[in-house]
Amino acid sequence: MNYTLTLHEDAFLRDGPVAAGGEVVGYKVGGMPDGKSARIANFGAPGWKEWRLLRINADDTQGEWTGNYESAEAALAEIRRDLD
Repeated sequence: MNYTLTLHEDAFLRDGPVAAGGEVVGYKVGGMPDGKSARIANFGAPGWKEWRLLRINADDTQGEWTGNYESAEAALAEIRRDLD
């Protein structure tokens, strides 16, 4: 089954307590099958490309952060492959 997965920005670099309007460092994945969710986050320093993904089940049990992807889109593509 094909799912239309989308990235929803939900984590940004900050400058102290004030949002810096900087780069996005985390996404919630939309369009996941019922009972599943996922997050994608950059574990690198600002400007680095060290994206990982986290799969979450309906009961909120989580796996481990996996991968080392060049971009959030590459991590999203991995989730698509897993779902197909």
